[in-house]
Amino acid sequence: MKIVTMPRPSQRNNLDNSMIPAINIVFLLLIFFMLAGHIEAQDAQLQIPASSSDAELKTSEVEIRISASGDYTINGQPGHQDLQTMMGSLSPTPDTVVICHIHRDLPSSALDPVLQAVQQWGIKTLLIATEQR
Repeated sequence: MKIVTMPRPSQRNNLDNSMIPAINIVFLLLIFFMLAGHIEAQDAQLQIPASSSDAELKTSEVEIRISASGDYTINGQPGHQDLQTMMGSLSPTPDTVVICHIHRDLPSSALDPVLQAVQQWGIKTLLIATEQR
């Protein structure tokens, strides 16, 4: 007569089998709270605060256009002199907004005089307008 011995289960296998009921309970609790909980959007009325100052913010805009030939116009007036001199005649402040329209065929180096004038006059905001193709 032969005695057959069964291989002993490994310790890792026992740990896996003992964790299955705990995992089942966690998932059942998760499903229970998902079904039992009811999330509802509340209609909250937001009160936007009113301004305490009656002073209106005044900013001036300067529009610079650079044509395909590299000529400048400032606020619709053609420029026959240096761009920095033309900007000086407008007496810009740091709050002045400069909007620059540049022709699409010009290289980015055509913006250099505009950037130098903006920097010289201490203007904080420069917008570069582009055309949609």
